Amino acid sequence: MSRLNLACAIMLMTTALTTNALAPSSATRSNVERRQMFGILGSVITGAAVMASVPQGANAIPSLKVGPASPFAGDYEDPNHPGCLRQVKVVGAPLRADGTRPNTPVMEITGYDGNGSSGNICTEADRPTRSDLWKIQGKVKSNSEVSIDFSPKGGPSNLIGTFDGDGIVFPDGNKWTKVPSTNNRRPKDMTTLQSNIWSSWQHDEINACHGHEQKLRTRLSQDPATPVTIKDHVKVFDLGIGNFT
Repeated sequence: MSRLNLACAIMLMTTALTTNALAPSSATRSNVERRQMFGILGSVITGAAVMASVPQGANAIPSLKVGPASPFAGDYEDPNHPGCLRQVKVVGAPLRADGTRPNTPVMEITGYDGNGSSGNICTEADRPTRSDLWKIQGKVKSNSEVSIDFSPKGGPSNLIGTFDGDGIVFPDGNKWTKVPSTNNRRPKDMTTLQSNIWSSWQHDEINACHGHEQKLRTRLSQDPATPVTIKDHVKVFDLGIGNFT
């Protein structure tokens, strides 16, 4: 469940409540509508409390984890490039044009292959700059399988990687073994590498939320006497899939 979606849902409900409370209406109708709106808001919060126990990024079936909860997330040692950076992050897929989100998380891999002075080996003296880093992506099919696009590096576009408990195994037998954080393999001015997709995802969610609120406020200002109904005037938070519908 998205915390941004939850916050936006509550904000929209509050907007509807406060705006409708100021609208001219009879005492009886006002009281009934107020009770209805508070009832709906209570349902959203109650449902959110239940969903809060589910790990972030979990979808219905199967439960595909994102962020640190994903078994793929972390730093790795690639035997074909000893000592070189291999960082894996798993994030939610970007929003589609219609505002929905694919259920397939995206894997982001950031790496460095060395400057060539020591072959394929990287040393602490050979730390990369930001411009030296390469980035590729993949689609997480399950919590133990991912399809990675290595074509930017001259490889296959759909190489399957399997997580076996302590690393990612590829069809040719190569295995990236998960290791503790390797900050000394990153550029000196970077201790972590932020996900561009995650930043974009947050930006999309915030913009969408503000857009829904503005439409609601505009509708209410045009006809404040019209009762506010969830069906007609409010984008309701769908607790099942975490999107506004």
